Amino acid sequence: MGRKRILTKEEILHETGALLRREGIHGVHFKKLAEELQVSRSTLYEYFKNKEDLILSYMRTMMEDMTAQIDAIPEEDAPNQKLYHLLFIFLDHAETHHIDQMIRELQSSDHTLALFYRTKIHEDLMGTYDQMLKWIEDAKRTGIWKNDIESEMVADLIFHSILFPTRHKYGVKEMTDQLFRMIEYGLKKE
Repeated sequence: MGRKRILTKEEILHETGALLRREGIHGVHFKKLAEELQVSRSTLYEYFKNKEDLILSYMRTMMEDMTAQIDAIPEEDAPNQKLYHLLFIFLDHAETHHIDQMIRELQSSDHTLALFYRTKIHEDLMGTYDQMLKWIEDAKRTGIWKNDIESEMVADLIFHSILFPTRHKYGVKEMTDQLFRMIEYGLKKE
């Protein structure tokens, strides 16, 4: 009998994310995930009680990672540089816009837990949105940006950039650079 493969929770969550991106929530099954990781399904049950538990854990981990990256933006950076970093983080974590839909689609036996994550994720995103508005206002107040465009419009553009399908075509860095140049300098030829 062969040796059992040692697997980490992080490896499982990483492969879960890849599977979610490729096949959507309905394409995530322990059988398929076990095949991808080259382990038995019983190995996955050592970490997660069911598919719903796995996906909720993946979403929580993804949001915690995104929040940690946002919290790590240096306070001493200029407000427009903070917004650049935030835009990059959003584009790098673009699957977050699917979280609310995924939670609704889960047929979890633990509806209380799913509702908790949905509420927590919403609170985290709204906190990030408020922080973004503050940085936009700081960029205007300090004269880095003009005052003639509504802050909420700029915030919505950054916040909803995760929905732009061309991110995959250009890559996160190039997409961030181009979008941010549009925000900071506009499209008018000087």
